[in-house]
Amino acid sequence: MFVVFTESDRMRVERFKQSTREKLRGVRCPDHHQAPRLHFHGVSLDEITISLSGCCARLMELANAQIALAEPAEAEMRKPA
Repeated sequence: MFVVFTESDRMRVERFKQSTREKLRGVRCPDHHQAPRLHFHGVSLDEITISLSGCCARLMELANAQIALAEPAEAEMRKPA
């Protein structure tokens, strides 16, 4: 099956990637002072996967916790009125 991705699809994927990178911007291992390594695979939001690696289990815990945080706009939308 041949699938055509629009410029809008590409922009959404790029925004997702940038958002994820931003979440990890300040994350560093407290022991080794290294940043996590992040790789994206896939060309659409439906199929994109993230590969995350780091120097130790502690860094991976910190990075995963940071990625799991909701975007500020999403968090605001979920607040009760």
